[in-house]
Amino acid sequence: MRMSHRSTFTDGNSFAISFCLLLAIFGRYCGATYAPDDSPTLTTTSTTVAAEMPALNPGHSCVNWTAAPEAADGNCTRLTRHGLIRCYGGMNNLASLNSKLGKLFPAQQMLLCGWPKEAFNPLGELQKFPHLRSLTIEYSGFTEFIFDFPDMFHLQAINISWTNLSYISARTFKRVHALQILDLRWNQLIQLDGPLILPRTFQQLYLAGNPWNCTRNFKWLLLQPEKGRLVADREELICTDRKYKERQMLLVMHYKVVLRRECQSHADLLNCTCVMHHIIPKAYIPLYTVNCSHLQFQSLPAYLPENTTTLYINDNQISDIYPLKDNPHYRHVVDVQLENNRISNIDLLEDTYWLQNFRLLNLQGNLLRKLQVYALDNALNDNENANLLLLSKNPWHCTCKFGMRLRELLTKYKDIVRDAWNVTCTYMQGDELRLAKVLSLTRHDMCNISPDDGMRIHPIDWLNCVLASLIILILGKLAYDYYFYKYHGRVPWIVLKMP
Repeated sequence: MRMSHRSTFTDGNSFAISFCLLLAIFGRYCGATYAPDDSPTLTTTSTTVAAEMPALNPGHSCVNWTAAPEAADGNCTRLTRHGLIRCYGGMNNLASLNSKLGKLFPAQQMLLCGWPKEAFNPLGELQKFPHLRSLTIEYSGFTEFIFDFPDMFHLQAINISWTNLSYISARTFKRVHALQILDLRWNQLIQLDGPLILPRTFQQLYLAGNPWNCTRNFKWLLLQPEKGRLVADREELICTDRKYKERQMLLVMHYKVVLRRECQSHADLLNCTCVMHHIIPKAYIPLYTVNCSHLQFQSLPAYLPENTTTLYINDNQISDIYPLKDNPHYRHVVDVQLENNRISNIDLLEDTYWLQNFRLLNLQGNLLRKLQVYALDNALNDNENANLLLLSKNPWHCTCKFGMRLRELLTKYKDIVRDAWNVTCTYMQGDELRLAKVLSLTRHDMCNISPDDGMRIHPIDWLNCVLASLIILILGKLAYDYYFYKYHGRVPWIVLKMP
């Protein structure tokens, strides 16, 4: 069942009123020129079924067009009383129809139902009807226009609905000089290259019911108010792409415009790229990604837009990560990409809110030699959000104590430190562990214990043997004295000498 949207016509122009009556012949509503402010509105207009609204002439509609006799042959019928030409399934008999009626009754209205071809050629089909005032094409399978519309000086209303039309260019209707209302609802349009080029007298554009991809550039709805206000049903445009599915396009574009202005107004982010990657359902809170990679940054930006959750700042010259410790702009940043920088120490993150709540931290390709293993261990143990930590391509210093602890950490958190097998030790002069993988090293390797050292008895081992022998001797003497006292009643000699 065909859907339509209610609106109120408020223009006092008598010509526009008569024009709306003309459109009503095809079962359409007359829409108001809607001029809201630039802020998004979360309310939606209720929809009603077109069949519930009585049409002035119910016979001029594409509903159940396949049941018409002429549909089988793809023929047209010309109703001279209304200046209407009606074609079902094609225009195969158009030549013979024109030869019969001649040019005494030029068609002013055209209804095309079930266009049979995969494309529609306005240049070839519509030049035959220079006096058209309204055009309706419905329930057709074509996906595109082969050419733009030709010069038409009387065509005031175009309704193309319930088709597979998936693309139109900004210039498609440029030469329809008298166009006032364009209805493109319920097609398969995904994007518009930009605002359509329309005549100055244009009044209303309808776009609802299409599977719009809101990752595309529709910011002109807000940035160009004179164009955006022409979209009479802009509050009803719904996104269907994966990122913004079922979100209002006007809301999504509002967040994008605000983000762009916010990033451009701060010197720290002037050359960075700011994008919105998600909107939290129900709460409608936007989440932002800021990309400042390859921009010669010496330090982390002091400012980030509110609700920034992801920061890419790879391939720069950053040496410290102090903002992660106490900068409030980083409180919601859970993903930080710091690959190929100059960071040599992350100990300042110990016991910080950020380390206990981060989700992704990429430290590959920095200058890290050591870190506080116990602090990182505690953070990963308490952090339920931790998903990825990358530590490879750093010059780790595999001393005996630190190397063993690092290996234990990598073994314990292999699911989080996913590049654990690529974490290698740094090169030192004369060190045989150059670029050795930490997980493949043993205690003997990291503590420089040779096989010969393993066979040699050290002085402390001699002392341990002596102490063990003395303990055994004392225990033996105690057992001997107990035996003689129990069976012979003789106490040890030392007891007799005690005062």
